[in-house]
Amino acid sequence: MRKKQLFGILALAMVMAGCENVPSASLPSSNPSSSPTSSSAPTSSSSFVGKEDGIVTLYSINDFHGKIAQDSQYNGILALQGAILQSEEYESSSLVLSSGDMWQGGYISGYDKGESTTRLMNEFPFVSMALGNHEFDWGVEQIQHNQEVADFPFLCANLVEQATDERPEWIEDHTVVEAEGHKIGIVGAIGAGLESDIKASALKGFEFTSDLSVLREAYDACVEEGAEVVVLSLHDDARSAYTDSIQDSGIPFAGIFGGHSHSFQNEDDEKMPYVQGGCDSEGYSFMRIDLNDKTIEEIRYAYVDMDMAENAEAGFRETVETLIEERQAEPVGYIKGTWNRSRSANLVLKAMFETAKKYWPEKNYDETNLLAVHNTGGVRGEFPSSDGTIEITMADIQIVSPFDNEVVMLPQREVSGSALSGNYCYPDRYSLSGKTVDIVAIDYLLSDYPGNLFYSEGMLPLKGEGEESYIIYDVVADYIKENSTPDSPLDAADF
Repeated sequence: MRKKQLFGILALAMVMAGCENVPSASLPSSNPSSSPTSSSAPTSSSSFVGKEDGIVTLYSINDFHGKIAQDSQYNGILALQGAILQSEEYESSSLVLSSGDMWQGGYISGYDKGESTTRLMNEFPFVSMALGNHEFDWGVEQIQHNQEVADFPFLCANLVEQATDERPEWIEDHTVVEAEGHKIGIVGAIGAGLESDIKASALKGFEFTSDLSVLREAYDACVEEGAEVVVLSLHDDARSAYTDSIQDSGIPFAGIFGGHSHSFQNEDDEKMPYVQGGCDSEGYSFMRIDLNDKTIEEIRYAYVDMDMAENAEAGFRETVETLIEERQAEPVGYIKGTWNRSRSANLVLKAMFETAKKYWPEKNYDETNLLAVHNTGGVRGEFPSSDGTIEITMADIQIVSPFDNEVVMLPQREVSGSALSGNYCYPDRYSLSGKTVDIVAIDYLLSDYPGNLFYSEGMLPLKGEGEESYIIYDVVADYIKENSTPDSPLDAADF
C-alpha cells in the first residue's frame, strides 16, 4: 500500500519534543512468563524497542458493548487482546485506544454500569477512550464515576454544556502519549447529531457541537505539547456529514479511527485515512505510523477469532475469568428452537404487550386497542438456539435487550404506520394505522415535541418490585419466568 502523507506542524513539534513527560503504555508481553504482577495499571516506560526503529502501531477498538465473556455469539475481551498480541503488526511500543461505546451491551458490564469494563481497560491496557453515544446511557454522573477509576483519559472535544456552550471541565479533548521516544497526539470526538441516539433524560443539558474549531484547538494543543503526529479517535461513521466536514476542514489529522456504525470500513484514499473495526469484539483496526518520515505505512481493520483468546496475557486472563465467575447470572426460565433477531424481538414485544395487559386488567387490552413498540436498534442480539430445552439467564436476555430503558404507557395515541417505521411493533403497525390506541413502549422513544406519537405528556410509567421503574430486560425476564417450565419452554416457532 502506498504511503499516506501525514500532515503536521513539524517544526513546532520538534522544538517542543523536549517538553514535560507524557503518558506511555503498551500491551503486556505476549510471553506468558513475563506477565505483569499489577492487576490495574498500564505498563509504562520512557522508551521502547520496536521491530523497526520509529515504526509505531496504534490499535483501536470501537463499539465493544461490554462483550467481556466469550460465548457462542461473541469472541470476548480475551480474544481481542490475544488477537492484537499475535498480530504481525504488534510490537512492544504498540498503543491501544478506544473509539467509543465500550460499556453498555452485556450483563457483566452492565452489572456495575461499566466500572468493571473500565478496570479491564486499565489492565488491557488502553491509553484513551473517545466517548460514544452509549457511554451516556447511564447519565453523565456515571461517566464521571468511571473516569475516576480509569488510568487513561476519556476524550470528547465537542461535548458542550448547553448553559455555557463550553466543554465541561471533567472531560478532556486530547492526550499526548509517547512511543519509541516520539510523542503522538490523540484527539477524541463524537458525531455531531448523535444526541438522537441517546435517551433524552441521560443527556439533558449537554450536546455535541459541530463547530470544528474545538477540534482545531485540540489538535494545536497536541502539537504545543510536542506531538509529532496527531490522530482523531472519532465515534462516527466514515460517511457521516460530520466526518465529511472534518475531511474538508484542513485540520491535519494523520488519520481517523472511527466507530458507531458497527462496520468494517477502510477509507484509505481520503485526505485523512479512516478505519473502523466492526463491533462486539469481532474485530479491531490499526495504523502503522513511520515517525521517521511522518507517513502512514499501513491502515486497515482485522477480524478476531475465538481461538485467539489463547494468546491473551496470563494475568489478564485470570482477572477476566475471575470477573466472569463472580458475575454468573441465575436462570430465569426455559426456551427451545431456532432463534434469530426477528423472533427474539417478537418475544420482547410479546413480553411488553402481556405485561401491560396484566398491569391494567380493567382495560381489556387485546390486539385491537393496544400496541407494543420497541426501537429496532435496541434489540442487539438473539436468544441461543437449541434442538432441546435450555435454561435462559439474565445474561442471555441482555444480549438481546441490554439497555436500561424503562417501560411506559402512552395513552390514546392515533397510530401512524409511517411514523412507526424503524421500530418493532406488535401487532403489525399497519393493522392499527389510523386508530386511536394505547401504546406500551420504552422511554428511549419518548419525545418532548407536542403532537409526536411518542410525546411524553401523559406518559404512565410501569413499576416493578419496590415501585422502581420497570426496565425492559426485567419485563422480558419476568415474562419468560411466568410462561415457561422445563416441560413447556417458550418455542422460537411461536414467535
